[in-house]
Amino acid sequence: MKRTNSHKNGHYTGKKEALYMDLRLPFAVCVTVGLLLLFACAAVGYLDIPSLPLGWFGIGAISIFAICCTVLFFIYLVRYLRLREAMLAAEKANTEVYDMFRYVIDVPYAIIGRDGIVRIINSALQDALGYQTPICNIRLSELCPVSIDIISVSAHGAKTSAKSSDVLPEGPVTRLANGKRYELQSYPMRMHNEEYFFTVFRDVDGLLELKEKADRENPVVAFIAIDNLQELTQFVRANYREVSSRIDQILLDWAAEQNGMLREYDRDKYVAIFSQEQLEKCIADRFSILNTVMDAKIGDNSFPLTVSMGIASIEGTMQEKESAAYAALEVALSRGGNQVALRRNVGGNLEYFGGTHKILESNSSINSRVSAGVLANKIRECGNVLIMGHSNPDFDSVGACVGAARFTLSVLQAKASEAGLPLSSIPSIHVVIDRKCDTFRTCFAQLKGIPEYAEMFIDREAGMNAVTSDTLLIIVDANNRYIFEAPDLPHSVHNIALIDHHRLVKEPDFAPFLNYIEPTKSSASEIIAEMLQQSKFADSLLKAEANLLLSGIMLDTNNFTRNAGAQTFEITHYLYSRGAHTSVTREFFNQDLEDMRIASAFDSAARIYRDVIAITWLSTDREPSPEDRVAAAKAADSLLSLKGIEASFAMVLMGDTVAISGRSKGEINVQLILEKLQGGGHFDVAGAQVKNATLQGAYELLKGAINDYFDYDYKADNHK
Repeated sequence: MKRTNSHKNGHYTGKKEALYMDLRLPFAVCVTVGLLLLFACAAVGYLDIPSLPLGWFGIGAISIFAICCTVLFFIYLVRYLRLREAMLAAEKANTEVYDMFRYVIDVPYAIIGRDGIVRIINSALQDALGYQTPICNIRLSELCPVSIDIISVSAHGAKTSAKSSDVLPEGPVTRLANGKRYELQSYPMRMHNEEYFFTVFRDVDGLLELKEKADRENPVVAFIAIDNLQELTQFVRANYREVSSRIDQILLDWAAEQNGMLREYDRDKYVAIFSQEQLEKCIADRFSILNTVMDAKIGDNSFPLTVSMGIASIEGTMQEKESAAYAALEVALSRGGNQVALRRNVGGNLEYFGGTHKILESNSSINSRVSAGVLANKIRECGNVLIMGHSNPDFDSVGACVGAARFTLSVLQAKASEAGLPLSSIPSIHVVIDRKCDTFRTCFAQLKGIPEYAEMFIDREAGMNAVTSDTLLIIVDANNRYIFEAPDLPHSVHNIALIDHHRLVKEPDFAPFLNYIEPTKSSASEIIAEMLQQSKFADSLLKAEANLLLSGIMLDTNNFTRNAGAQTFEITHYLYSRGAHTSVTREFFNQDLEDMRIASAFDSAARIYRDVIAITWLSTDREPSPEDRVAAAKAADSLLSLKGIEASFAMVLMGDTVAISGRSKGEINVQLILEKLQGGGHFDVAGAQVKNATLQGAYELLKGAINDYFDYDYKADNHK
């Protein structure tokens, strides 16, 4: 007998084929014994032995053959009867187990045909569905909203080993009539040459509820900083402690609303912990706490008080969340403050809320003094220094590069002097820049008489070749790698200092040891000049260098009419003391006749959008020029002089890319608008480049970004 239980292709042969008499072996043994005895009889007959008559030998052989066959078949019969008894017992047990699994054990299952018809369900599934009979013959869609294709994929991809208990579901999950959620675990089977799916409904409702509760109660860490409270109280009649206490109470009340905890860990700086559920509510109302704080005016001053937040709801330990939240706060402050930077995933992009109001410029030079000290110490340790601004450099970028070069030269010369070494022994210093640019040529004309600058300026290829293991890279007036003069250079250098005044659009993909981004400053030239002023090398700045720094400030402030604060004029006074004068720098901005014609073309194309936005562009009838971008920036500045205009945008087509310059009087955040077009910049000075676009296409995209800003960001933050 033989039991066959084949599962090839999910096929089970059945009871009738599982047990039968396999007589091949006994027949083979009997035939073998018979042949041997027959051969023996033939041998006796051939030899004709008198003492061994052939007849009696034949009778004996037949007797032996009969006995062997009888014993052999008797043994097989006994074995068959025992196996049959065991098989019947097993079949009975299987029937009892089947009945128990179907009617007693609370494990819902169904047998589903490949055609999507549910053939049989057990009593547990009957109870869950409220059915009266186990034979239902209904479509799968009436049982649960899961397609037969999903069942098939789940079945053929099912694991051979059972899943461990108390784990999150991996297969499809559905909700049945009893309101509970079940995971469907399917296994293929064949009956009568047809494919079926044995589908077990695993109750995962409690497990999912526990997971959802854990997600809702997942602790979120937030760092909060009050923006420039100390500076603001200097301009109004208000007691610092009184105002600080008011803001402290507002934040405490907000934390209490979130059922969270708030603690002040430093002056005007807080850490808060609340749940993920409360975070989702804050996201839904666009962090109305920003507006609540702004409504708390100080004295009769109309300039609002603001706060910045960095929040982390990442997976991980509290230490990892604390580190991510603090880093997010640094980004929020680097973007100008008055906003929330939220990180949901490790390595993911930050989300931003707020940022539609400009914060007061800091009157403290502490950051510049500390940053100058950190940078000087690093310069002393390096082997050579590379300085880089953005591509298509303007006066601010060139001026900041020259100022950084003077600072670096002063540090290295002081180091050589202290060590008693000749100045020729100091490490090399190079500025990576496009030497063909008209702006650079104008600036370099001022530096021709200074020996240190004779071989200092190099192109991007030479800059990449100058990199060594101990190179120091100083990046000024840019924080977006895609607009760097040499975009790949930061990935080849380990020691990087980032100094900029533009709002940070997104975190850099490199890790600078100095990340000095101050959006309240007018320009990168102002920051570099302030670092020089606050260092012991303030008197080393030459007249030509001071004029270039002043030209950068004048450019980005539109001749001190925009974004120029008290610190700006203080730095201007310092530059004047080093020989700079606007009578010299004003000549840098002189226009020729072609510039006037281009400006006139921009003016004639101007359009008013949403009552307070002016948009213009340069016609494509003329040949594009690299200087068109500068002309677009000037055109955007010019449009701000129109009555009732709060912001302006000028567009110019450069090949297959449309460059956009944005300007604002301080009420509308053009940086947030152009961020929607993958651009960035400052609150009231920003730019973007729309690739693979026409002027008309870019115009529509710009209008969409403006609409989104007014209908969403600006509206939410102004209670309109």
